[in-house]
Amino acid sequence: MPTTPSLVSDCASSASPSRVAKSTTLFRAWKDRAKVVMADIGIPPSNVIDHFDRLYKLEVPSILVQGPLPPSFLHDEPEFRSRVKTWASTISTVEEDEFGILAALPILAFAFRRIRNTSNNRSKEHAQRRGIDDIIELAFSARRDRHCDFRVEESYRLVESPGNPDAVSDTLVTIPSTTIAYKIDLARTLFQDPSTADHLYWSTGASKDGFSIIGLAGEFKKDEDDSNMNQAIMALATAQAQRKALGLKDSIIMGAIASRGCVQIFSSYWTSENSPSCVCIHAHKQLFDLSEPSQLIHLYVFFSKLERDFQGTLALELKTLSIPTETAIQDHQCRIPDHSRKRRRTEAGEGSSAGNRGEAGGNGGVVDADGFDGDYHMDIMKWRDEVVK
Repeated sequence: MPTTPSLVSDCASSASPSRVAKSTTLFRAWKDRAKVVMADIGIPPSNVIDHFDRLYKLEVPSILVQGPLPPSFLHDEPEFRSRVKTWASTISTVEEDEFGILAALPILAFAFRRIRNTSNNRSKEHAQRRGIDDIIELAFSARRDRHCDFRVEESYRLVESPGNPDAVSDTLVTIPSTTIAYKIDLARTLFQDPSTADHLYWSTGASKDGFSIIGLAGEFKKDEDDSNMNQAIMALATAQAQRKALGLKDSIIMGAIASRGCVQIFSSYWTSENSPSCVCIHAHKQLFDLSEPSQLIHLYVFFSKLERDFQGTLALELKTLSIPTETAIQDHQCRIPDHSRKRRRTEAGEGSSAGNRGEAGGNGGVVDADGFDGDYHMDIMKWRDEVVK
């Protein structure tokens, strides 16, 4: 029976994950150990294409054409609003604003301004990433009806990297579950080796960080080489290994990379075409050019649909999941021995509050009737301004 790629390698490596991502030779060796392949040749399974196409399909509420739109709060928002209105008049419209596009427009306009002003190579790396982070956070966690956690510069335990197991992802969207955390704690008391339960966690701190699974990984460094893609693939391999260890059904996990405001989406999935089975990565050809206001809306809706998927079938699967036996977990180990925890955060004391801002209304203020906490989100963006000064 094929086994899941283990986080334990037969040959140790002293190279850090970031160095591995930047080296063609080291990354190829890591892919071989982790059993990761690229879907460069041939056509990916129809379910992978169908999944992306469903998320990519876009209809906008008719109010974007008919108005009125939210009042301006940025000096250049009239341009944004005008271009959005012109674009919306050329595509299919619906009456219902299913994903809250209207309420999201002010933040999307703010993100557009950030991206436009930082798309040159002279801007700091954090400054280039903030606009995209704004869109992701808005789609997954900054509204009352969104229930994911949004994390920046988060450490995770990388598969097949025994010398330096703790990698750092620019952006992670995770789905928490207190129910699974309770079940794991209960199972741990029954295991002969309680540390076996740690293989059900992706985070470097295991149970100390609480339980969640990775729903989206993003790498948005300013470099235009393969480093962004390679680091996103590393995070996706870890996410897939954790789901396999949990005994969850094989499913598609997405990643995103961006440089200078252009976003590309990746799909990861298990394939049994090779023996043993491996994680396959498919790079979708459609790009989101965020120099166009319409593409910010399109990306926001794409991610909002993905978040809804998390609330649907995945939430149900987690709710009914039974923790695998100790033997089954040992057969699908997705964690290597403990290592000194490395984090790239520069702001002291922000590990729990700024790195994980998944609950809307986090500032204790009033949440709008449509579920969007504008003051909370503006506080987050002010925090990011302070970080990069």
